[in-house]
Amino acid sequence: MTWIDKALEGCTGTVVINDSKTPSGRAHVGSLRGVLIHDALARVARERGLDTTFMYGCDDMDPVDEIPHGTGDFFKEHLGKPLWAAPPPLGPDGEPIPGLQGTSMAEAYFGEFTGQWFEAADSLVDGALGPFDTLGVEVEFYRMSDIYRLGRLDGIIDTFLRAAFDVRQIYLRVSGAERSDDWLPFQPICEKCGRIGTTYAADYDGETVAYECRPDLVTWAEGCGHSGRISPFGGNGKLPWKLEWAAKWKLFGVSIEGAGKDHMVATGSHQVSSALAGEVLRCPVPRSLGYEFFTLGGAKMSSSKGIGMPSSDLTEVLPPEVLRFVLLSTPPRRSINFAADVPSFTRKFAEYEKLWRSAADRDASEKQQQDFLVSQARFGGPVPAAPSIRARFDSVLSLTQQPHMDLFGHVKSRHGDLSEADADWLARKEKAARALVRLRPDLVDKFRMLSFSEAAEQRSMLDERQRRFLERLAQRLRELPAWEARDIQDAIFEAARDVGIDPSTDAALVFEAIYRVLFGSETGPRAGSLLEFLGKHEALTRLG
Repeated sequence: MTWIDKALEGCTGTVVINDSKTPSGRAHVGSLRGVLIHDALARVARERGLDTTFMYGCDDMDPVDEIPHGTGDFFKEHLGKPLWAAPPPLGPDGEPIPGLQGTSMAEAYFGEFTGQWFEAADSLVDGALGPFDTLGVEVEFYRMSDIYRLGRLDGIIDTFLRAAFDVRQIYLRVSGAERSDDWLPFQPICEKCGRIGTTYAADYDGETVAYECRPDLVTWAEGCGHSGRISPFGGNGKLPWKLEWAAKWKLFGVSIEGAGKDHMVATGSHQVSSALAGEVLRCPVPRSLGYEFFTLGGAKMSSSKGIGMPSSDLTEVLPPEVLRFVLLSTPPRRSINFAADVPSFTRKFAEYEKLWRSAADRDASEKQQQDFLVSQARFGGPVPAAPSIRARFDSVLSLTQQPHMDLFGHVKSRHGDLSEADADWLARKEKAARALVRLRPDLVDKFRMLSFSEAAEQRSMLDERQRRFLERLAQRLRELPAWEARDIQDAIFEAARDVGIDPSTDAALVFEAIYRVLFGSETGPRAGSLLEFLGKHEALTRLG
């Protein structure tokens, strides 16, 4: 039984799956894990005939509580305001930033992440697919500012305000958080400065709450000192987020909602919200699903600190099937540590292709079959034919950076006419390679092949043994009856021994010689596979 089967076990009738995002900065790739976990659950539930809705919210009533990475002091004056009330970021020239457009900070960052803009923006590209569309995520969007303004939470707000004593007791009992005796579970928007993160509410009379916009309530924003009374209804403020989480469960009738492991620990946010739902709102708690972090090179990603690759970049580099595979083939309770570099991209392409071939050949396990199905950008239908040509991504990346090389012409010269599956998949790898060159040139420089004059200069810098090794390698390669990676790799080791280099102890010396004349680097792609893909003529021209 897979993690999806376990999560859906016993579900009948109508299933509502919910997730949301606070759009306070550029969403890193880790943000996609929760999205795709919920989407996979929704897909399989629909396949089983359940009436399923996947809802995804824009938490734009949350306050601006830190300055997004790379924006300087632009948002400093907006700290404490609701995200919908802060403007979209601008570039150093004062112009809109491509991909970060819209009518507000929330709109810009949520739109970039999801491809959903609630408000029209003149500068948006018509017909451009957003990341959710690219990944095949079928979802109903909502934004919390609309939910509040339309009064859909007014009844729940009233319930929480009248039960403020019980709310304070739940906070204390479950998480140990103590609130003052006059504290009310509501954050008004200050009528003078427009901030929501600096207000303190007290004294609910059934129609209004008293509030103060305190200069020292939080460390990250300064209130203006204004005080007054305001109706808590119709979008004049919001519930604290743990109450808001429980409120969504009741309002939407949520059946399943997962969250990162930091929210699911004992005494954590989920436990507080569950107690609020059960004891105050008297509504069911959705099935929970905790998932581990998706780290990048071992580091937890952070939008505000600029740690991690933006999700919009990764959806350009990796085909949707490969990216979905990366995030869904590992069970949610296991962490994913992904290095966004060429070796990792190459490995994930190869792992996905292996899974694809197993699914197409009908020898995949139950888990593998489900992993393949939920990895598809479009769910359902027969398994498409798998590509037969095994072109490693790092090899494709190298060839696409050679102006004189036509990738498709080169592959056809070696394999003949390409099948539709091979041609399509090769085109998608080439597109991924060109996107990586454009977006992350720092990652691909050592995969750019040298010109012949540059290669000659690099050869002159090698020691005598390395130059003799390359000469002997060229001789052995000319004699190979079949141009295959395994035979090429064997020839590399045999040529090393021919000139007195022991590859078991001095392998670095051997491969450095190859990579130096190809890339001007000490390391590079797997040599046998790369030379096979280059073809005999091109390889001998460069090595001989």
